[in-house]
Amino acid sequence: MSEGIKAFGARFAGRVDAEKLRFAIEYVDYGESGLAFETICDYIVEEDAPISEEEYRLAVEIFNDYGGKWGAFSIEHMNELIVKGGGSAS
Repeated sequence: MSEGIKAFGARFAGRVDAEKLRFAIEYVDYGESGLAFETICDYIVEEDAPISEEEYRLAVEIFNDYGGKWGAFSIEHMNELIVKGGGSAS
């Protein structure tokens, strides 16, 4: 799961501030994968970063894997950032 969180965050390079993204992803290295995921999602929403339908589905899958504990607010709002069509919004 930890590597999946890192890969999820890396997908947003160029759409989310690089320093913020690095900061969020580093939580994984300290055993805080859930917090990393929530922080990545928060930054996506804060920066109104466009996301693909595939990325949104992946976010929901990760969210569900954590039992809905991390990122609920951002998941709800990420739905509004979906760019229709294509596999990646980058």
